[in-house]
Amino acid sequence: MAEEPRSNPIEEVQRLCEEAEKRTGQAFEEVVSRSSFGELLARMTENVVGLTKISTDAFDLILRNLRLAGRQDVTRLARQIGRTEDKLELVLQEVERLNDRLKETSGPAPRSRSERSGRAGRSASSNGRSSRASESAARGRK
Repeated sequence: MAEEPRSNPIEEVQRLCEEAEKRTGQAFEEVVSRSSFGELLARMTENVVGLTKISTDAFDLILRNLRLAGRQDVTRLARQIGRTEDKLELVLQEVERLNDRLKETSGPAPRSRSERSGRAGRSASSNGRSSRASESAARGRK
């Protein structure tokens, strides 16, 4: 009885893997070449998109019920902030234009009554605070 030469187990596993890969590749090529595969892929894509929409809507509903800001709220606020910034920019441009026109027609602008009284009121209130603070500090030392 002659013994058959034993092949290396690593080579045998490698050969089996290559053969399985070759057969799997051929099977996938057959499946992909059919028109039904495209239809199946389209339906699966529709289902994934539908499930994604349902889940995002459910998540937004949960956030709304918890009274937290959702994606729609944030985008709405971003649009409102953008509009407000645009309006503010227009107002600032108009103010600068009016300041330039005022400088052209006359010299430095006189201070208004509100500016003079506002500064005086602020200095008086800050002086009142500092005198009260020194009085309370003096009481604490006694």
